[in-house]
Amino acid sequence: MIRLEDSLLASGPEMTILQLCAAQSKLEPLLEPAAQAFWAERDLFRELGIEGTPAQELPVRWERDRRLVVAAAIACEFAGTYRLPAAGDKVAYKVKPLMSCSSLKQFAEGFKRTSAESRALRVADMAFDGSASPMETALALLLTLPVEFGGFGLPRPQLNSPIDVSDRRGILADRDAVTPDMLWLDQMVAVEYDSAEKHGNAGPVQLAEDAIRSNILTVLGFRVIRVTPLVISSVPRLEMLARQIASLLGVDLQAPDEIQRKRRNKLFSELMPRRG
Repeated sequence: MIRLEDSLLASGPEMTILQLCAAQSKLEPLLEPAAQAFWAERDLFRELGIEGTPAQELPVRWERDRRLVVAAAIACEFAGTYRLPAAGDKVAYKVKPLMSCSSLKQFAEGFKRTSAESRALRVADMAFDGSASPMETALALLLTLPVEFGGFGLPRPQLNSPIDVSDRRGILADRDAVTPDMLWLDQMVAVEYDSAEKHGNAGPVQLAEDAIRSNILTVLGFRVIRVTPLVISSVPRLEMLARQIASLLGVDLQAPDEIQRKRRNKLFSELMPRRG
């Protein structure tokens, strides 16, 4: 807990995530009618001699996973360098992280053998340190969450992790380090997200800075993918991006089944920051 005044305490970031995870126990009774409708439809399929089960999401299962994803997105914010705004405000950038995924894991392990602990540990494994914007959080989670969650199941990148290029300074680089938005270091693959969202109103100076950073990565042998809001403005466009990254990483994407494809649409809607 964080003491705000002598008689006023606020939940710390790790405790907040744990509380979100503990709320799961109240979920099933609220969604019981929807679950019963699902099973009734499945029984009807059997009575009619139709093979398989209805191509319909079981509400309790999706809501359980959705809450994990929401908690992971909040954990990315707490472990990142941005803060979502209160009503009427703007997103704050370049702020100090409140926690790390490892501190969340360590905190959760203090609540042994509870459902909140197991769910908080899953959140810590799903979330990322170092996210610099809401869109980076959304993109990282969409690309890496398992297919059964609606994600693409790609290997996890590092977010905003600096690469030491000091030995090339003055030759191929004008700085000691470059920091791509997403980095798969072993595969020498980087993703750069170009948007006014992260940099404010990006003008010529910021656009030049983005280009210089991308050029340094390229000449050092990194394969760089540039992403703009339009590139990920829909699920089909995001799927194309995921296939491109998978090709560079040398991995195969798992094809989603019908339910998982519906989940992908739901996940996209849940995570993508609202524009306008």
